[in-house]
Amino acid sequence: MAQSTVLSGATVYDGTGSAGQPLDLLITGDRIAAISPPGRFRGMTHSARTIDVTGLSIAPGFIDVHSHSDSSPLIDLDDTSKILQGVTTEVNGNCGFGLAPINPAFADDFTTLALRIFPPLDFDWRSLDELHERAAATGFITNFAFLAGHNTLRVAAMGSDERAPTPAEMTVMKDQLYRALESGAAGLTTGLIYPPGIFSTTEEITELASIMPATAVYASHMRNESSRVRESIEETVSVASHAGVRCHVSHLKVAGRHLWGQMGEIIETLDSHRATGLSVTHDVYPYTASSTMLTAVLPPWAHDGGAPALLQRLASPSERARMAQDIAEPSGSFESHVRSTGWENIVIASTASHRYEGLSLAALGAQHDRHPLDAVADLLIDEQLKATMIIHGIGEEDVQTALRSPYTAIGSDGLPVGTGGKPHPRGYGTFARMLDVYVRREKLMGIEEAIRRMTSLAADIFSLPDRGRIAAGSSADLVIFDAEGLNDHATFDDPMRSPSGIHAVWVGGEQVVKDGAYLGRRNGTLLSARH
Repeated sequence: MAQSTVLSGATVYDGTGSAGQPLDLLITGDRIAAISPPGRFRGMTHSARTIDVTGLSIAPGFIDVHSHSDSSPLIDLDDTSKILQGVTTEVNGNCGFGLAPINPAFADDFTTLALRIFPPLDFDWRSLDELHERAAATGFITNFAFLAGHNTLRVAAMGSDERAPTPAEMTVMKDQLYRALESGAAGLTTGLIYPPGIFSTTEEITELASIMPATAVYASHMRNESSRVRESIEETVSVASHAGVRCHVSHLKVAGRHLWGQMGEIIETLDSHRATGLSVTHDVYPYTASSTMLTAVLPPWAHDGGAPALLQRLASPSERARMAQDIAEPSGSFESHVRSTGWENIVIASTASHRYEGLSLAALGAQHDRHPLDAVADLLIDEQLKATMIIHGIGEEDVQTALRSPYTAIGSDGLPVGTGGKPHPRGYGTFARMLDVYVRREKLMGIEEAIRRMTSLAADIFSLPDRGRIAAGSSADLVIFDAEGLNDHATFDDPMRSPSGIHAVWVGGEQVVKDGAYLGRRNGTLLSARH
């Protein structure tokens, strides 16, 4: 018989947005067996142990809808960045990047692209199912939900070329997407500022997304989040609408200091699409800086042909001059982070050698007495493209406006753990920051609404059954925290600090965090979206 546990004395937030209530929870096996007013279980469950959590709050385990923890089950260290925030489920494969399938014919294209953000891995699997079997053998700290990544599918079908897929290559992409859906994928995700997705057309993505069921999600890191953000929203909505699937905008933002204050209009545009009956949602990380691979500062054409061709161009003085010109005066849909934010507001987060971490690109150029683009090109050559950056280019007012929308879920967008450096603090602080800063201090919303955004809304968007709500029969994924004493400690100077005030976390009916410390138990599981 499964061990039963009563959690007694807490204020329970069920994840639906309802006010917290004093309730006791009975956990049996991996389920919430029953819910009762305080004290009712006393004497009724002789075999159950009781844990007194008086004065604390209980919520469904938080769901990180925008994660890049695909590699976490495969690395030697325990990635506790999310579990210590109370996150019990992560949606991976975002921004078009997953770790499978790998086509042996294009393995070099894939691995050199993946290693720009992921830690060193063996990459000795081929199919998605083989990857999941490998991950399950070592264990999941959090529950693992996933999306199929368009960049990964495209590389598997046709490598890194700047061209449209042939009919045969499109068939390969469709077949791999269908297999991912059969394996439990919640939908398709694109990263249209990254190669090779940056080479794709709206028509290509729409044709691919059209094979998905209506309950699946098309989630996009859009083609442009700056000067052409409105055009990019229309493209994203168009793909979902024509494909007949749900639409989700990843890490909604208006990037670029000259564009601050426009988020209200963006939300109105999204609301107008919702008014037509289309399911449109979005996620936000509660910070005024973004983070991604350093190669994203370069124009699209530089990435044609994959890493070898890019490294060759970076070594060419004439190609560098062309890159510098395109970065300063971008054309087409290219989102120039430098033009929108400035060299001085882009900071190196990590490199393979760990040199220059914490240095702005302007300071990097000054240190070498060179134009920042030349300094960046030399760095990328020396580091074999393995470098990430933090871009300080989002307005606080816009962050708060996006957070106010009831259709905004919360995603950390934390880059993979295991590369070291000084990563963006969102990987360690997003969920604590929501409750600490935007609920308790800024009073942007009530705690029950913030919890809904981090639980049931997230589960509903990605069709995750039995997650995101506290109800009899649902999965016993729970976070127990001090609502008044929860503090976010992760900063840009010291980004890998976990919050205080998360007292306990339960995953699948087993306690994995006690008194704020991880107990070393990997009790997560691979989740399948319900279509």
